[in-house]
Amino acid sequence: MLYPSSPNVQTSPLSFTSAKTLAYTAGTFKIGNHSGEFRKFKLPKNKHEFRTIYCVDNKSKKYLKSYIPYLEAIAEKLDKHHITHAFMRNRNCALNAFKHVGHKHTLTIDIKDFFDSVSYAHLKGILKNNIIEDCFIDGAPRQGLSTSPLIANIALMDCDNRILSTLARFNIDCVYTRYADDLTFSFNEIKHAPKIKHISQQIIESCGFSLNKKKTRLQSLSNGRIIINGIGVDEHGIYPTRKTKKKLRAAIHQCNIRSARGLAEWSKCKLPHNMVS
Repeated sequence: MLYPSSPNVQTSPLSFTSAKTLAYTAGTFKIGNHSGEFRKFKLPKNKHEFRTIYCVDNKSKKYLKSYIPYLEAIAEKLDKHHITHAFMRNRNCALNAFKHVGHKHTLTIDIKDFFDSVSYAHLKGILKNNIIEDCFIDGAPRQGLSTSPLIANIALMDCDNRILSTLARFNIDCVYTRYADDLTFSFNEIKHAPKIKHISQQIIESCGFSLNKKKTRLQSLSNGRIIINGIGVDEHGIYPTRKTKKKLRAAIHQCNIRSARGLAEWSKCKLPHNMVS
């Protein structure tokens, strides 16, 4: 589960220099006409799991950032139905949750090892070959590279469109959005839940990805607010969760100004400016 807009999650990897303070392995990769350097290290994801982060040298970092406008243009072109809300301009986690307001039931599905599951085959014919090669390390767009979020998004967009068209073909009335590796479906008829799960799983697996079955979750408004990517949703609107408020109080108590500011802003559940201007 990736929440790039959340202040609770460190999305900016340590710098190439500061990575020296952690246990890491190092290597080189080809980027453009030169050889880049990388360091990879592990950050705790939870009590039992770790996330592998890649840091590249400053020259390679600048080189990769130069590809972002091209990748953004491709992503905007492919996401015709505005399904994805992470790593996209003028979209955010609040808007993703807002689209599910008023529905009785929500099914959330998580893709396992999202970035690491993206392969060259997912992008062939969509992106320029040299860009794919430059943005891959050890065979995938690794976490920590500035281009990886957009590349992973692009790799999954065909899957998004197939899910949406298949749901329509079976006359399943629901709202479908995706926030990075989290797929969310909202609907009013509970009978749709197993159908949506079956259809989405079959398409996701046919596209070369797999589900994190432990994180598949069916929620209903009858049990209280539905939680979507850390935001509370009910029939009236979107709200910060109790967990977020608790963290904000703790940050204030500990005088952690940076964390408190981030959590306070997150708690406002602001829609993108272009949506309300």
